[in-house]
Amino acid sequence: MNSINTSSFKQIDPDLGLRQSNLSNESNGINSPISSPGAAGETKGSTFFDALQNSMEDVNKNQLEADASIKDLIAGKTKNIHETMLQLQKADLSLKTMMQVRNKILEAYKEIMKMQV
Repeated sequence: MNSINTSSFKQIDPDLGLRQSNLSNESNGINSPISSPGAAGETKGSTFFDALQNSMEDVNKNQLEADASIKDLIAGKTKNIHETMLQLQKADLSLKTMMQVRNKILEAYKEIMKMQV
């Protein structure tokens, strides 16, 4: 399994980060912060882009953990095949979920682009 490159956003749109920071300074309500509970019950502001990036990093972490688990099993460092299979399934499920979210975002983008202004 290969690790996921989170810089793929910049390959699609090189100045996405610049636009993101410019949009967050505007008060148009489209890019308003989403509150998520913090460690101490506090609310922490985050944007949709941050949520996507965090979820991609989690998927990447799951993929890397599954790779390490396979390598440990092959090298004989562990004999727990059940744990390895669980990590593989977790990585597979998180990747499939991320791909479905990506597909939905692309569909929404295409619908928005079809709209007449």
